[in-house]
Amino acid sequence: MAWSATTGLVDTADGRSLGCEDPMEAVTAPASLPDNTVAVFRDLHLFLQDPNPVLVRALKDALVHAKTKGKCLVLVGCRRVLPPELEREFTTVELKLPGKAELGQVLDGICESAKLKKVKADARDQILDAATGLTCAEAENAFALSVVGSKAVRAVSVAREKANAIRQNGLLEIVETSQTLDGIGGLDQLKQWLLKRQQAFGQSARDYGLPCPKGLLIVGVPGTGKSLTAKATAAVFGRPLLKLDAGRLFGSLVGQSESNLRQAINTAEAVAPAVLWIDELEKGFAGSKSSGAADGGTGARVFGSFLSWMQEKTAPVFVVATANDVTHLPPERV
Repeated sequence: MAWSATTGLVDTADGRSLGCEDPMEAVTAPASLPDNTVAVFRDLHLFLQDPNPVLVRALKDALVHAKTKGKCLVLVGCRRVLPPELEREFTTVELKLPGKAELGQVLDGICESAKLKKVKADARDQILDAATGLTCAEAENAFALSVVGSKAVRAVSVAREKANAIRQNGLLEIVETSQTLDGIGGLDQLKQWLLKRQQAFGQSARDYGLPCPKGLLIVGVPGTGKSLTAKATAAVFGRPLLKLDAGRLFGSLVGQSESNLRQAINTAEAVAPAVLWIDELEKGFAGSKSSGAADGGTGARVFGSFLSWMQEKTAPVFVVATANDVTHLPPERV
C-alpha cells in the first residue's frame, strides 16, 4: 500500500484506490489491512513539522498494532522530521546521492530521448564528474538544459548548473578560483606541506594505499592570507572548492541543525574528491563552548558530529578551516 495527500491510500498491486486522503484516516487505515502488509507514506513528515497531538497518538497506536500483525509502516521524505514522541519508534535509513552509474543511466536516457549520438568515453567521464553531487532529477534537468542550449550535453554547462543547485540549499557553494600559491606571501612551510600532498588524491595514491590527508586549520589575525590559502589549496590539489556557511547549519526546529550538517556532508562526499572550506570556524560554531547554556547544547552537538566525521571519514574530502581566535572553541576539540 502507498499513500500520498493527493492520491490517498492506493493498493500498489492492482492500482485500486482506498480513499483516505486525510492523513489521520491514512494512519489508522493499516489496522484494517491484511497481515504482513507494507504501508508506505509519502511526505507524511510535512504533517509532523507542527504535529497534531491526535495524529501523533494515532501513529503510535498504528505502530503498536503493526508490530503485533507483522505489518510495516514506512515514511518516505526528503528530511527526517519526527516529534520527540516518535523519534525512537522509527529506524532511519538515509539514502546517499546517486553515483556515476546511476547518473550514467540518466545521461543515456537524455541522449536517447534527444536522439543524440553516444557520448565518447572521455567526454562521458567529464560530464559525470561534473554531475556528481546532484540528485537524479537535478542531473536530468542539467543535462536537458545543456541539450537545449548547445544541442549536446557539455560538462561545462553541467558544472555551471551544479554550482547553482548546490548554492540553492544555502549550506554549500562551489567557489571558482584561479588563486595559486605564488600569489601568497610567506607561509613557506605550509606551501611545502601542500605541495608534498598534491598527488595524495589521485588513483595512484589509492592503489599504493596512501590515506588521503584529512585537512588543516589556519589560524591568524584578519588579513594574513587565510582565505587566499584555502582557495589556493583547491588549485594545488586540482579539486573543486566547496565553501560551507557554518552559520546556516543551525535551524529553529528540533534536529534541523544536525540534519543540515548531514546534508552538507553527504553533498561534499558525493562531490569528492573535493576541498571543503569553512571560513571563520569559531563564529560558525560559536555555541560549541557554551556547554548548552546558550543554545541547549546544539552547537556542541553539531561541532562534535563534524569532528567525528573528520576523524572517521573515508571519502577524499580535504577540510580547510580558518579561524581568527580559537579561544572561542573548546580546547579539547581543537
